[in-house]
Amino acid sequence: MPDVNRSSLAAHQRMLDAYFHEESPFWGAIYEREGLFESIYQERLRLTLAMVDQLRLPYNARVLDVGCGAGIATVGLARRALTIDAIDSVPAMTQATRKRAAAACVEARVAVQEGDVHALPFPDGTFALVVALGVLPWLPKLEPPLREMNRILQPGGHLIVTVDTYWQLRQLFDPLKNPLLLGPQNFVGSFLRSRLAPRHGVRAKVTRLHEFKRELAAQGLELQSSHTVGFGPFTFFNRQILPPSVGLRLNRKLQSMANRDSPALRSSGSQFLVLAKKPSSSDYKA
Repeated sequence: MPDVNRSSLAAHQRMLDAYFHEESPFWGAIYEREGLFESIYQERLRLTLAMVDQLRLPYNARVLDVGCGAGIATVGLARRALTIDAIDSVPAMTQATRKRAAAACVEARVAVQEGDVHALPFPDGTFALVVALGVLPWLPKLEPPLREMNRILQPGGHLIVTVDTYWQLRQLFDPLKNPLLLGPQNFVGSFLRSRLAPRHGVRAKVTRLHEFKRELAAQGLELQSSHTVGFGPFTFFNRQILPPSVGLRLNRKLQSMANRDSPALRSSGSQFLVLAKKPSSSDYKA
């Protein structure tokens, strides 16, 4: 990688780490409270663990939780009699994961360390499963982290990962977020965002699903199943247009329909959760 790219990536990572260090209390509490955002992330976790259960991994199978955050998914995985390596680039997050694992009495199954998804400190083919929830949206490109996670997967192993969706139903009413106004050729949309959109040092990026699926295929990963997650908040010029209780009920209704694979909703949530498989030699022979 050219030095200029390494320097740019390092600068981005420093901003990202500072942001998540500041936000670390939020990520610890979001799975324990009731609300719209809380409901979305709780559903994402529920669907993820359901995917893991369907894999029927053997006792003590080794699993990597990339971007472990506050350790909620790490604990959920450890409770399934799996051996978990949890990694995050933010010390506040790794500390929170250690504390949560100890409080849940699963610390013997969990090893926590700081690290970078672009350079995972594990040999090739180490893990039966790699989980990366809410990681890719914060990174400049999909290919390098997907390549690295694929490297440390065993042949026949699985990857569970999310991206933020480009076409989100919740954004269609907001000129600052509607994808039809996102193109640089659209002067009005660019002007409005420059004047009215909130400014942050880092911001999650959205991904077109066909591009995401193409990148998975380029890494040799086979898509097994998927879910769309999150239908809210609906906004207009960044202001929520529904009362919180109404927004929560609407999200739950739309999510229920999406979980039943409604054609109109199967890919229009705010996040896209996928289970992919790294083929084994027997898969190629078949």
